[in-house]
Amino acid sequence: MAGTLSIDGLISGLKTSEIIEKLAEAERAPITRLEEKKQTYTTRLSLWQTANTRLLALQNSVLNLSLASTFLAKKATTTGDALSVALRSGAQEGTYVLTVEQVATAHQMATSLAYADTDTTRFGEGTITITVGGKVTEITIDASSNTLSGIRDAINRAKAGVQATIVKTQEGFRLFLTSEKTGLENAMTISVALSGGEAEISGWTEVQAAQNARVLLGGTNPLVYEGPSNIVTDFIPGMTLSLQKTGSATVTVSRDLEAVKNAILNFTGALKDFLQFVKDNTSYDPETKTAGALLGETTLTRVATELVRRLTGQVASGVYQSVMDLGITLDRYGNLLVDEGKLAQALESNLEAVQELFAGEGGVAASLKEYLRFVTDPYEGIMQSTQKLYERVIKDLDERIALMEERLEAQKERWLKQFTALESFLGTMQTQSNWLAQQIASLNKSTGGS
Repeated sequence: MAGTLSIDGLISGLKTSEIIEKLAEAERAPITRLEEKKQTYTTRLSLWQTANTRLLALQNSVLNLSLASTFLAKKATTTGDALSVALRSGAQEGTYVLTVEQVATAHQMATSLAYADTDTTRFGEGTITITVGGKVTEITIDASSNTLSGIRDAINRAKAGVQATIVKTQEGFRLFLTSEKTGLENAMTISVALSGGEAEISGWTEVQAAQNARVLLGGTNPLVYEGPSNIVTDFIPGMTLSLQKTGSATVTVSRDLEAVKNAILNFTGALKDFLQFVKDNTSYDPETKTAGALLGETTLTRVATELVRRLTGQVASGVYQSVMDLGITLDRYGNLLVDEGKLAQALESNLEAVQELFAGEGGVAASLKEYLRFVTDPYEGIMQSTQKLYERVIKDLDERIALMEERLEAQKERWLKQFTALESFLGTMQTQSNWLAQQIASLNKSTGGS
């Protein structure tokens, strides 16, 4: 017992601690029942949160199907390795014959002279001026930075639009500069004004010329694009070209029916997961005589029923008036089935009609989106309302359990005091009995002696 030393009865011989624990165990039965009830609600709360998570996943997939852009997805197929393509909004279907005539390159310069070391030989002091793309940067070189490595570091600190490094050639060490951006407009000019020192930077060698990217579209009279970058975003609308090397490539832009199919399968998979979850947790198995932890929770079964009704309901107009026309059906056990072959055929034959069925006004996705918003609203949705109810019940049970535990501890303290008082009384009685026995013995001895 908390804070109390308990000693079994020395006089009475009673096992005080054991007796108190047995009494407490009997008194604790109501607490145990409350703890079991709390565990039941804790399990329900956890399952309810899982159900809500699955509904949110379903809501995301439904939202995707409610967007026209989902059904306008396109893909690009590229032959050759001269470039790669990424599509953006606005890409038009068709075949594009492209020729990469030249790729953009960054300007590279190196010191004309090579030097024996990087951090011993001293150059003069003064300035190095670098101009890139119209930006002029003047870099001060003093006694703390007038070695080859010091000049390199000073250039890099200045953020002049170039990167400086030191390369080791057969002749020795050379300072090597590269423009940070490609293209003619990012070519560099370098002016050195250093005086004194053991060595000088007397000139520069162009290692690589700055060059623009140049791409041709078409054959006989091609359209020409020229720009500073190998990432071309402003040539063909909705298309980003990443130039790799010179050469030809054919880009074919077409509808991405596979992406549309996957969006539908993602939706049906999310719905299937939710329906199975509801079935597993709200049903009773007569063979195993086991019940789902949410058996009797009609809110969840009503949500599942309404989702199925809105999914399989008939749409007022259109070539396809029900998802069953696409191969999405329910078996006699309520399991959701998808005939992927039939779905692919419907997408191939009339993509616009499939879009109308899902994303059109009054379509399946629009109906489901509206209902799911009502169900999963984080403030007033029915899922949130039930979750808050479970949380309140658990909190109330925690408070009741804590109060009853406190009362039981107080009762155990009272029992201990009562047993302690009993031992004290028995001790007093034993002392009196021993004294009386001594007196009687002494009296008998005195009487016998006379």
